[in-house]
Amino acid sequence: MKLITLDLRRSRHPGAAPEPVSAEDAGLGVVRTVIEIPAAEEPPPHRALPLTVAVGRCGRTLVVAVDGDVDLHTAPTVREAIEAVLADRPKRLVVDLTDVRFLNSAGLEVLLAAHRQAGSHTDLRVVATTRATWRPIQIARLHERLIIHATRSAAIAAPVK
Repeated sequence: MKLITLDLRRSRHPGAAPEPVSAEDAGLGVVRTVIEIPAAEEPPPHRALPLTVAVGRCGRTLVVAVDGDVDLHTAPTVREAIEAVLADRPKRLVVDLTDVRFLNSAGLEVLLAAHRQAGSHTDLRVVATTRATWRPIQIARLHERLIIHATRSAAIAAPVK
C-alpha cells in the first residue's frame, strides 16, 4: 500500500485543483511524502499471558499470590483457587495482587465473591500496590468493603478488625 500525503501549496483560486509545479519553482511550498507500507501478514493469534496462582502458608494465614492478568478468561482460575482455600476455613486469607498486571471487572467480582464467601470466619485481606490493581479497586469503591494493604507482610501482621 502506498500513502501519499500533504501538498502544502496554496492555490490562488479556492476550490481549484493545484497546478503541477516543478520542485525548483515550488521552493519550500511543496512537501510530498511517500511511504511504502508492506502488505500486512496474517496477524499472530492472540496469546494470553500465563497466569500463576500460588498458595502458601504463613502460620495460620494462607496467602494466594496471583501473577499475570486477571480478566474474563483467567478469573475462573483465581476464583477456584480462592474457593479451595476458603473451604478449609483459614483464620486469615491474604490475596496478593502485587504481580498482577491487569485487573478488570471479572477479577473485581472474584474479590467481592471471596469477601462474601469468607464471611465472619475468615479475615480476608487484599494486597494491591500497583496502579493496575489499586485503580480498578478504587473506581469500583471496593476499598470501602475490602481491607487493602500495601505489602504482603503488612496484611499478614495487621491485627484482626
